Amino acid sequence: MKKTTAISIIHWTALITGTLMLTFTLFFFIGYMIEGHNKPGPGLNTNTIITFVFWGVGLAGLLLAIWKPGTGGLVSLLGFIVFNILAVFHTNPDAHYSVVLLIFLFPSILYLLYWWLKKSSNEIS
Repeated sequence: MKKTTAISIIHWTALITGTLMLTFTLFFFIGYMIEGHNKPGPGLNTNTIITFVFWGVGLAGLLLAIWKPGTGGLVSLLGFIVFNILAVFHTNPDAHYSVVLLIFLFPSILYLLYWWLKKSSNEIS
């Protein structure tokens, strides 16, 4: 298999998984907002809001990575790493960390790998 084919597969895998994660999260966010509007309550505590701000930064990085894979992949990776660290040490006793949240790192890593491989293949040419 040619190197350009491998780079293309990595790129398309990053695009598809990142877009699916963005869409999935958007549907859950819309559902949460509708449910919160129908059942007003005390809201979220400050730690939860800070944690989800970093999750939003990670998602924004995935969106940016569609156009700028290096920058977007880095922003996304850092946002999701901080999100996972905050989620592990969350002070809410009802919240439990799930290792499944690490799956959000996958497209970020793929975008960075794609960017690095593409950059190194252009330097060789």
